[in-house]
Amino acid sequence: MSEKYSIRGRSCSGKLIIVMDTSALLAKYHLQIPGYIGEITTTNRVVEEVRDMENREALELGIDINRVRIVEPRKMFLERVLEKAREIGEHVSLSRTDLDVAALAYMYREEGCRVVVFTDDYSLQNLLAHLKIPFKPLRTRGIRIAREYRVYCPVCGYVSFDPGEEVCPICGSRLAKKTISRRRL
Repeated sequence: MSEKYSIRGRSCSGKLIIVMDTSALLAKYHLQIPGYIGEITTTNRVVEEVRDMENREALELGIDINRVRIVEPRKMFLERVLEKAREIGEHVSLSRTDLDVAALAYMYREEGCRVVVFTDDYSLQNLLAHLKIPFKPLRTRGIRIAREYRVYCPVCGYVSFDPGEEVCPICGSRLAKKTISRRRL
């Protein structure tokens, strides 16, 4: 008998939880993976990014046949993921959708589930590597080195910690991103 863990009333009894980002849904991986492999989840923001009719219909089919569950990460997990993104300098490269995907995977992992994220997004993969959450690239090779960056203004030296910030609030110059450490995965 396998050990059971619960996510808000759901149980992950040894089954793999696959969190998919938009690229995975656009590639229709949710219809290709057999149900016995794992449970597929995503977030509302990811669903909203699937707009063209063909992919929308494929996603709706996945939801209708219970192959895809839409789950929102709890706020505390989103805050922890954003804190880590700031710490490693990825906060300016990640969208809110990317942060939701990472937070959902982090939430599952913290609840004791086995989890993997399907994504081709290098910044998201880097964040996941720092969170020690497995990821699977789909159509790319994926990252092989986890990096930490400093986001700063090359003119006045301002260091950014605000998500999405592209311009220095002090002098108006474009912010730059510099690698400050790297480690092989």
